[in-house]
Amino acid sequence: MRVMVTSLLLLLSAEAAAAPPAAFVARWAAKEQKLEALYAQYWRTEYAIAKGNAQLSSVEIQKQIREQETEPEFLVKLKAAGLADPVLRRRRELLLDEAAVTRISSDSVLAKLVEEISRDEAAMRYAIAGKQMTRSELNNLLGHEPNRELRRQAWLAQQQLTLTTGERIRRAMQMRRALAAKYSNRSFPDLMLSHKGIRSRQQLLAWFEEIERATEPEYQRLLGRVKAELKIETAEPWDLDYYFSTLTGGFEEKKFVPEHAWEQVKRVAATLGYDFNKLPVDTTITEITFGGGTYPILFGKEVKILVNKYQGLRFVDTLFHESGHALHYSFDSEPEASGSPKPSFILEANFAEPFDEGLGQVMALMIYRPQVASAIFGLTPNEVKAINEVYRLKSLYDLRGTMADSMFEFAAYENPEQDLAALYDGVASKYLGVAVHGGRTWAFDPFFASGPIYLQSYVLAEMVGRQVHHALAQRFGEQWGEEAGRFLRHKFFSRGGRLTLDEIMQQGTGDRLSDKYLIQVLSGRGTH
Repeated sequence: MRVMVTSLLLLLSAEAAAAPPAAFVARWAAKEQKLEALYAQYWRTEYAIAKGNAQLSSVEIQKQIREQETEPEFLVKLKAAGLADPVLRRRRELLLDEAAVTRISSDSVLAKLVEEISRDEAAMRYAIAGKQMTRSELNNLLGHEPNRELRRQAWLAQQQLTLTTGERIRRAMQMRRALAAKYSNRSFPDLMLSHKGIRSRQQLLAWFEEIERATEPEYQRLLGRVKAELKIETAEPWDLDYYFSTLTGGFEEKKFVPEHAWEQVKRVAATLGYDFNKLPVDTTITEITFGGGTYPILFGKEVKILVNKYQGLRFVDTLFHESGHALHYSFDSEPEASGSPKPSFILEANFAEPFDEGLGQVMALMIYRPQVASAIFGLTPNEVKAINEVYRLKSLYDLRGTMADSMFEFAAYENPEQDLAALYDGVASKYLGVAVHGGRTWAFDPFFASGPIYLQSYVLAEMVGRQVHHALAQRFGEQWGEEAGRFLRHKFFSRGGRLTLDEIMQQGTGDRLSDKYLIQVLSGRGTH
């Protein structure tokens, strides 16, 4: 008994000795304040670069962030601190994880290389049929041009970017592998998946496999429809995006007008009790190298949206998705400790990536709800059915393309020296069921350079969005008003990184993240 009591006293004494003094807690809070200011500077710079300011660079700011996050003496004390409060323990866990990833991403040579690639992507003009086209013009042509030969030329023109950036992306992959080996005991993909709040690669791949298997019959029917309705013998990659634009009977361009879209976002948000006129959100439509992006300059104080110059439903869907991010960044406020009213920047900023993307989908999916489609966009019942069917079929295709790109990326990091075009050809052909003609378009996806191991989050985002919409329908029926908006804000939009993705989904929907709600819709068995 004396031995047990002595051991217990020693343990308690050690824990008390390791408990952080007030001075260290204050230093921790001051560090987070510095990081908040540095990240605001970083995001403002990245926003300006994305808008086309080629004179700016964020490399120096990344260096300063790295110095703050990886200060050796502070990290040693942080690891040793005895923390009874579970919120503080979670805050420590996320800060240590962030420091490990920052050591890689802010490496000066790598950061400069990535910035150079991104600049060249932004400046790229694609030679198509004697014309020079921007990325958005190329994508609009692929999605809306009836002339099949022009679509073929546009699709093949994507190879021009691979010739420009492909070898440098390979070099970035090699550097990330080496840096992960230096700073972590995990591979770069596994380190990044954990950082992004994904349970495990095994679980992720199981979801991919189940989505592909369960939707295969519907996907094969889709390929059959493409061939029959376009009157072609073989479906090619330049036929698929265009096919979806033929399904709206010509009303898409009339009902989904880019110039009206932001006002429509505000009207939909107002039904949930959200007033974008009172939120710190600024929106710009411009030529960028990606579909859209939302920048969390300062949570709750300054949020900026960029959207590419797409046409029709694609533009509106993208803007609604970005508005979901904007609501998240406007409402996200996690306390620095249990019972504390003061927010923690680390807890606000380090949310699970699929959750954040899922909140984008929560808003994007609002477009397809019959009540919204008719009241906000003026669609008839038949038009509502048409856009839901288009979205279902396009999601079948888009998700396979995203899974293909994600699987290609995992395999590329296993051995960046391999023939990446041949690797992409094999992976993409398997998932899409069409030839991709040697895979030399692989570098057209900008995430391989500037957003490594990001793409899987878009697949999980569809799962999050469908699961949240299902839970709302179960709780509030078909009419979602301000009560549903309060629920969404409390359970989802105000969440940062204090809870894991599964914990958030369990509290908000009654179930851990699941692929079943997405599969039901994609298979044609579920409703919106």
